[in-house]
Amino acid sequence: MKNTSSIQIKEPYFQKWTSQDNNGFTIYIPTEDTSRVSFKYAYFKQKRITLTKEEGKSLYTGSYVYPKKATDLIMSSDPKEEFQNTVPVGIERIPFRLKDNECVIVYTKDGKEGHFKIENVPEKKEL
Repeated sequence: MKNTSSIQIKEPYFQKWTSQDNNGFTIYIPTEDTSRVSFKYAYFKQKRITLTKEEGKSLYTGSYVYPKKATDLIMSSDPKEEFQNTVPVGIERIPFRLKDNECVIVYTKDGKEGHFKIENVPEKKEL
């Protein structure tokens, strides 16, 4: 794990999940003392994920819900028929080049924004 800031991270991980309506993953970032630090975002799996602190714990979590599958497109030479097609959701662009298991945390500490990289975020199987 590469962490060039003075913030101590303890064994981060992520879990994939599935519900009746959708699926996604949740990232867990346990920390040491976070009294002067506030985590804002995690860049993970090519997504920007808002992090929230768990009440009464030194743990930040953030979830990503995968978009629903695209609907069928009407392919026709008549533009009036294609008018019903919706514009596909674009690919998200994040400001970092990351491997699949790497994560960048954006935080504020003493009013200044910074970021650090975690090089290996393992997957824990869903219970």
